Amino acid sequence: MSEPEKSIIDLARGPGAQKESAPEVAPRPQMRRDEATEASNIKDAISQLLKKVESKKGWVSITLPSRGVFNEGIKEVKIRPFTYEDERILRSVTRVNEGIKAVSTLMERCIEGISYSDLSLYDKHYLLFKLREISYGNEYPVGIECQHCGEENSLAIELDQLKVDYANEGMEYPTPVVLPDSEVTAYINCPRAKDEGLLNNPAALTDSLWKFIERIESHSDRGIIQGFLTKTTAKDIAVVRQSIFSRKIGLQTDVRFICKHCNADEVMNLPINENFFSVS
Repeated sequence: MSEPEKSIIDLARGPGAQKESAPEVAPRPQMRRDEATEASNIKDAISQLLKKVESKKGWVSITLPSRGVFNEGIKEVKIRPFTYEDERILRSVTRVNEGIKAVSTLMERCIEGISYSDLSLYDKHYLLFKLREISYGNEYPVGIECQHCGEENSLAIELDQLKVDYANEGMEYPTPVVLPDSEVTAYINCPRAKDEGLLNNPAALTDSLWKFIERIESHSDRGIIQGFLTKTTAKDIAVVRQSIFSRKIGLQTDVRFICKHCNADEVMNLPINENFFSVS
């Protein structure tokens, strides 16, 4: 009898090679019935404990103060309260610069419908307070020093009572501003969350003013705008800078109160303190 025809694999092994037996496959471990029952009981117990929480973790629709004027027609976004993971991010902060990054991360996680970096600062500021309100409560305790007597007043601010100024949907944007000395019209964009780092640095802001100018008259070329800014007057520059922040839109955080110590009638800007991210 002739030798059985060899396969390509047999030939590759060479003469005298033994066929390899198929490797044994270890049986998959199976969850014991009592373990499966325990896991199911844990899941059911957690679900029962959280039955009143799920409705409080949902997304909430919010109308932006800009009403879509600055955000290509985006008038409404959704936000949700902070969760355990968000709280962990917040409590991991140890330095000031980490705090700024943590807040931007939280807002990116908790806002749906627009990128955080594209938010106008008016909308960003408003949404920050709304996130605080739905996450920790409407009442915000603050201590404000009287400018007359220097004594501190303990106040409980109802966040939902703060005034919100909304943009007129028919307003022209970018905003036209006539510069006093050159007598030309600059069209000014609003600052956005991604620009916030510039706003705390006067030198960096001055160097970056061109970023907030859509065009001057009919000229939108960056080189022309930068060249104009470096050669015009300080008065023109001051008007451009002022115009970037002059829009009366968004959450108004000026708080009026009567000092409990000297009865002075005070108006102060609402601070963000250690109680901002804590339960009312």
